[in-house]
Amino acid sequence: MFAASLAAMVLIAVAFTGCGKDSDNKGGGGANSVEWDHAKTVHPDQEGAAVLLVTGDTGTPWTAEIISGAEWISFNRTAPGGQTVKTGKVGTSLSDKNQYVYYWPNNTKDERHALSRFEFEGEMPVELELVQYSTSSNDNVYETGHNLVWPEIPAEKVNSNYIYVSHFAQLKNQNTNQWYNARNYTLCLDKTKYAAWWVAYPLHSSYTGSGRVETWAYDPKIAAEYQANLTRSYPAANYDRGHQIPNADRSGNATMQAQTFYFSNMTPQNSSLNQHPWADLEKMARDHWMCSDTLYVVTGAYWNPGSTLTTADRDGKLCPVPNYYFKVFVRTVKGNIRQAGDKLGDYSAGQLKSIGFWVANEGGQGEAKSWVKSVKEIEELTKFEFFPTLPAEVKEKTDAASWGL
Repeated sequence: MFAASLAAMVLIAVAFTGCGKDSDNKGGGGANSVEWDHAKTVHPDQEGAAVLLVTGDTGTPWTAEIISGAEWISFNRTAPGGQTVKTGKVGTSLSDKNQYVYYWPNNTKDERHALSRFEFEGEMPVELELVQYSTSSNDNVYETGHNLVWPEIPAEKVNSNYIYVSHFAQLKNQNTNQWYNARNYTLCLDKTKYAAWWVAYPLHSSYTGSGRVETWAYDPKIAAEYQANLTRSYPAANYDRGHQIPNADRSGNATMQAQTFYFSNMTPQNSSLNQHPWADLEKMARDHWMCSDTLYVVTGAYWNPGSTLTTADRDGKLCPVPNYYFKVFVRTVKGNIRQAGDKLGDYSAGQLKSIGFWVANEGGQGEAKSWVKSVKEIEELTKFEFFPTLPAEVKEKTDAASWGL
């Protein structure tokens, strides 16, 4: 059962972009290019349209054909399969550049795949995959068994308002130079908060680089009604669209970075906090704590019970504002001792170290070194259990000096 579930999750990895690896995001040849618009979410429970972005030499003829998935997509909005072939020419107007692929709600329990072939005249055709998830295909790590092998996943809390979702993409193995389907991050979204309690992820140099792909979009694995509309920032000037997993932690992979701009990864974070000390803490993790053994991170928001503080999204929906934020980290002490197949939980307490941070969602919070707490203290404050496979002793220590603080 576990092996079957794992295989199913791996197939989802290239889902939203319809691409293999980062270098293959665009089809065509020479100056001509076609790719999916990452900012257009394929909603699981609504009608809508994905967009093919077509650019290149003006006047070049092209042909697009739906070769699978016509039962749920079309080039016109009349009905699924209503138009399966479309032709045009490369141009400079929006109607030339944006080619719409309409889709209909997924009423099944499984994600579904469609494939379109796009050919510029005189060039080799390319195939672009479109995936629509169902509202039940959310990759619950506790059902698939990934919580047993991914050290960053907190212990499960059963709550009818919680949705557990994982995102994947193609990543290059730095040792073998081969591409593989890798996890990006996992989150626990609360339907009543329109935001996540926590986002858990590994941090390693294979994820980082110098790129920035800023494509704000709904999370395609979660119904839009449970997300804030953050196509633009919160109307209240004192709140930013605060990332829980920072986009810079995925700056080496365009698909993964685009996924960090999903609205499910955002919370209304105090602008002064987000842009200065919180950003400094994120940078410190990348510059000084990331290691070849991998740094494991859980970032989260905390709402005080009974808190009534809210702010509106772009639709006017009132979103609860977190009272606090936290981060917890764990890694090996030396940073370079892990061997292939090793599990973090296999190491002794003396070979591991952890640290936590807890800060009010307000300005004037000083530097991160004043926010330090043990992981155990963060557990007591949030009522979540972090890094459940590790010895309790590791989570009880607060050795800020070993982290350079």
